[in-house]
Amino acid sequence: MNAVKELRERAGMQQKELAILVGVARPTVSEWEHQKKDPSGDRLKKLSEIFSVDPGIILGYRPISYKGVEDDELATLREQIRRSPDTRLLFDAIRKASPEHIRAATAMLRALEDNQ
Repeated sequence: MNAVKELRERAGMQQKELAILVGVARPTVSEWEHQKKDPSGDRLKKLSEIFSVDPGIILGYRPISYKGVEDDELATLREQIRRSPDTRLLFDAIRKASPEHIRAATAMLRALEDNQ
């Protein structure tokens, strides 16, 4: 499930309520929830304040259950997987993956690249 949607539902809000709090139209919230676009700038900051979470959670860099500080290596791996058109599908599949699974998936991808 998308982080914006999950956080909104956990807070017991409707899309329209969240849209009003952030200062956007309801369809914008729907676009965030369906990953048609990511919130940015002031809207991302406002969402992180509303839900009391790190902006990385809203953007899907970290799972919602994230409790501690993610190490730089893992954050970099998540961002590389998220940004690459070749691995975007993988990123969508591992949004809630553990750090160990992310490292294993990255090692597998690197090994495959080395064999080409």
